[in-house]
Amino acid sequence: MLLDFLQSGGRISINDVVIAGVIMIFALMFHNVLQAWVAMKLGDRTPANSGSLSFDPQRQLNAMGTGLLLVLGLGWPNQVPINGRNYKGKREALAWYAGPLAYLIVAFACIFIAVLCTKLNAVSVSRSFVYTAGIAIFHAVINLFPVYPLDGAKAALAWGNRDVRKLVEQIYGFGFMGFIVVFFIIGSLGIINAIERPFFAIFYQISEAVLGIFF
Repeated sequence: MLLDFLQSGGRISINDVVIAGVIMIFALMFHNVLQAWVAMKLGDRTPANSGSLSFDPQRQLNAMGTGLLLVLGLGWPNQVPINGRNYKGKREALAWYAGPLAYLIVAFACIFIAVLCTKLNAVSVSRSFVYTAGIAIFHAVINLFPVYPLDGAKAALAWGNRDVRKLVEQIYGFGFMGFIVVFFIIGSLGIINAIERPFFAIFYQISEAVLGIFF
């Protein structure tokens, strides 16, 4: 039922936009906080020392990234200052991948609330949280790709072999145009949607299983 909203191209309401905007601004900050926390656990205190462990909007939010999030539904926070010299082996990649994980955690929370609202017959609120979950999952999936300056590219530079690093650098060499072309291609091929849908399904099934105990 929750996926019907996305499948049917349901109309976006003011409530959808407001709820999504508030939660996703929090998600941008949570993205940085989780990256900083993982970095600290791995021995890199650089993000913590820079204040990246705080939910301070002035420190965490990027003006352009926040503005485009509210206008286009795709945004970004300020970059967390992770220092690759503080990691052994390829563990630096784990700190970068904490970024997409943060968006997935937010998405799961939204779907859980959406399922709860559905069971309480608050359908309009449920739809707003499904809409928000879609944006959060989109941010997570996008950041998995090894396209600079996304988290996936920085992680790939940390764990990847010579060929992987070369690919990331080649795409980066085309600048913003390379970024647009890559995502136009994978978007046209349905790759992003194919990755997003399993997350929706898994989060929905877990939420139904947990809440089914009480309802």
